[in-house]
Amino acid sequence: MHLFFLAVEVTIGGMRIIASAHSSFPRVGDRPEEQKLRRAFAGLEKGKITEAEYKSAQDELISEILTIQESAGIEIVTDGLIRWYDHASHLARNLNGFEINGLLRFFDTNTYFRQPIISDKISGGNGAMADEAGFLAEKTSRTAKAVILGPYSMMRMSQNSSSINREELIEKLGTIIGSEISRMGAAGAAIVQVEEPFLIREPGGFDLFAAGFKALNKARGNTPILPAFYFGDCGKILDRLVDLPADILGLDFTYSPGLLEKIAVDGFPKPIAFGIIDGRNTRMESAGDIARAIEKAMVRIKGDTCHITSSCGLEFLPRDYAIAKLELTSKTAKLLNG
Repeated sequence: MHLFFLAVEVTIGGMRIIASAHSSFPRVGDRPEEQKLRRAFAGLEKGKITEAEYKSAQDELISEILTIQESAGIEIVTDGLIRWYDHASHLARNLNGFEINGLLRFFDTNTYFRQPIISDKISGGNGAMADEAGFLAEKTSRTAKAVILGPYSMMRMSQNSSSINREELIEKLGTIIGSEISRMGAAGAAIVQVEEPFLIREPGGFDLFAAGFKALNKARGNTPILPAFYFGDCGKILDRLVDLPADILGLDFTYSPGLLEKIAVDGFPKPIAFGIIDGRNTRMESAGDIARAIEKAMVRIKGDTCHITSSCGLEFLPRDYAIAKLELTSKTAKLLNG
């Protein structure tokens, strides 16, 4: 049984609240010792170090970030997406049949992604993402959560230069990504977070998203998944999200006014990963205020466990603030667990 399903002593309606990292973590900090990866990348570009040496620098930083998460009291950890340039191109580089184009802004953030180009020859991956999941699981005693971009957001972030129509393409992407998830689970990931930020900004694409997710679900095997939706109001399509074949739903509450109240009144039939700590704002919330805000909703949710996490990855924050947000996550979970 995967660790994230284990329920121990609980207080709120028989439910345990688990402190979880969302996904990304800042790769560099202000201090010289926190800029090792930047120096290693510069060395790689200048030919002063090898690809193997650069990968070793990534491995070292991931180990450091795991220690940070564990010291902060986080129970479900990630590798901080340290090996990723961005969500879309990292996946595309590790699949077959994709090329990589120029830079585009990632929503309204100060980050960019390299746009993948889809060809007629897209197919499964090279095993690199499974290897990353295996490294994460090997380096931590906590629950290992891997992360991958979902088929709808992958399609929307890519340029389609193939002859494949949208309906066929979304199902093909769903099958490919689902197979990657299966391999990540076999490599040691206890759960895989499937990121779908584009759906919340484009709820009119739900039917297309659902077709891709259905194909993903069929191909993922027994690996537990957590579809994560952020950068938009999840409440607008909550009634449709609830029917997804997923073990738990990740919802961004910072963009969703009234969503907590709606759940407290109507209830919810499956566990939620509460993305309620703002991952894009250096303002530090109060653990007590957050706990009071969500405890009424907790008793209306079906399941043994829910997660508490940030609204999105923490890469948008300075490192010191990212660490403080992790500590806040853990403190809030302890309050909710009594």
